[in-house]
Amino acid sequence: MGGNRMTARVFVAKELRRAREAKGLTRAAVAKSLYVSDSLIAGWETHRMLPRPEHLERLLPILGLGDILVRVIDELVAGEVPPEWLDKWLTVERRATSLLSFESTVVPGLLQNEDYARAVLRAGPYDIADLDDMVAARLDRQKILSREDSPPVLVAVLAESVLGQTVGGAKVMADQLVHLAALAERENVIVQIVPSSAEACAGFTGPFVVATLDDGAELAYVDSQLNGEVVGRPHDVAVLRRMFEVFRADAFPRRQSIELIRRKSEQWMT
Repeated sequence: MGGNRMTARVFVAKELRRAREAKGLTRAAVAKSLYVSDSLIAGWETHRMLPRPEHLERLLPILGLGDILVRVIDELVAGEVPPEWLDKWLTVERRATSLLSFESTVVPGLLQNEDYARAVLRAGPYDIADLDDMVAARLDRQKILSREDSPPVLVAVLAESVLGQTVGGAKVMADQLVHLAALAERENVIVQIVPSSAEACAGFTGPFVVATLDDGAELAYVDSQLNGEVVGRPHDVAVLRRMFEVFRADAFPRRQSIELIRRKSEQWMT
């Protein structure tokens, strides 16, 4: 029962959606009133993002909501660990010059195709009604890798088991691995696979990302079964960076990793 408790963040999102629908307003109509995008309204209503104070000031009268929602955000939501798509980490990704990603269970979100992302999110503890919005948000994040203005270098180290775990069925897996191999050919995307026989596998605990920002600062994101955490303490970030380098040291080289991914994709096709 405790695992199904509604968080304050989800409560805020549901209240915003409930109030909008009670007023008979579409997301587009609210967005037009606030001079923001429809996708931003969707982000608020699916608890991916929180309205900023300047937006709340205009949003609450439109929806007929009182200041109690502001207090919920300030006093309750602020104390919760943010999910991976919270605005803070999105900002980190957009400002990153490099991203060091380690995954032992699934393909990293920045490298997922649509069907694979949908299967991953469908299996998570999320409201299935929000699935389309969550998939769209995940795909939108990936645009940083193909932007013309200095895209970040992504180095993704994956456990070999990621290539063999069933996510969405054989076709979804085959298509995802073809997609992954194609992305790994890009100049700014490096994918390396840690073989199952490597001693480093004993140290695998959970996925994390270390980001270096445009001002040289470093932040990390650590994921878990329940939530995610943005890590800023230099010591903690340094520990994660060292772990990444240890895992990468036991990984196959770039070209060998791509060849392995392609072989695995062919196996899923048979």
